[in-house]
Amino acid sequence: MRLPRRHTGRHVGPRARRHPMGRSRRSMRGQFGRAGVRTMTRTLVAAVILVGLANAAPPAELPTGPFAVQSPNPAQLELMKRFDCSPDGFGDGSTPRSAIIRNGNGLEVVSFDRGWQVYTGTRPHALVAICHEPPR
Repeated sequence: MRLPRRHTGRHVGPRARRHPMGRSRRSMRGQFGRAGVRTMTRTLVAAVILVGLANAAPPAELPTGPFAVQSPNPAQLELMKRFDCSPDGFGDGSTPRSAIIRNGNGLEVVSFDRGWQVYTGTRPHALVAICHEPPR
């Protein structure tokens, strides 16, 4: 009588069952794992692209409240011309010496320091423009 031969090769223990479609469970599990990783990667890339596109669009700026941008009236334009003012700042790096603010009574020309305090919110009112000429 022959005794079964014990081998210490690759197939020690029970063999992996074969899937009815011809694939082992282990390879199917690997394929599902890879498919899951692929799906998550694609989802992450799509989310990053959508967030980037959403941030690339300019925000809707609808001014509201007391700091709303108002179109300049003739008196404001005349003050801005007299004191050499700009509502957007000076691109040449020059130092402003005064500012125009809008308070409860209308427009007022003040020192640049006070205009800066209005701009940063430490004082009330709204900053309209900064000027080269000092206040009188």
